[in-house]
Amino acid sequence: MDLESERLERSQLESLSTAELIRHALAETRLLVRAEVLHAKKELRDELKAARTAGILIGAGAVLALTSLAVLFVALGLAMPLGAALGVLLVGVVLLAVAGGMLFMGTRRLPKKPLAHTQERLKLDYQLTRETLQ
Repeated sequence: MDLESERLERSQLESLSTAELIRHALAETRLLVRAEVLHAKKELRDELKAARTAGILIGAGAVLALTSLAVLFVALGLAMPLGAALGVLLVGVVLLAVAGGMLFMGTRRLPKKPLAHTQERLKLDYQLTRETLQ
C-alpha cells in the first residue's frame, strides 16, 4: 500500500502502527507543503507580471510628466507676448493629461494585497491543523 499517494480511511488508519501513522502524516505534510509552494510560486509569478506592467506604466508616465512640465514651463515663458506659444502650451497640457492617465492606470494595476490567496490557504491550513490536533 502506497501511503503517500492515497488517502486512508479511518478504519485503515486505526490498524496502522505508530511508525506507519507518523510516516503517513509526514507524507501528507510533504504533499501539503509542495502544493502550497506551487500555489505560492504561481501567485507570485502572476503578481510580478502585474507589478512589472504597473512599473512600466508608472515609469513612462513619470518621464512623460516631467517632459510635459518642461514643455509647459517653456510655453509659459514664451506665452508672455501671447503669440505662437499657444500651440506649445496646448501640447504641454495634452502631454500632462496623457501622463496623468498612465500614472493612474499604473497605480491601479499594483497588487493591493500580495499573495492574498496563499495567505488565505495558509490560514485555513493552520486552522484545520489546529482543530485536528485538539
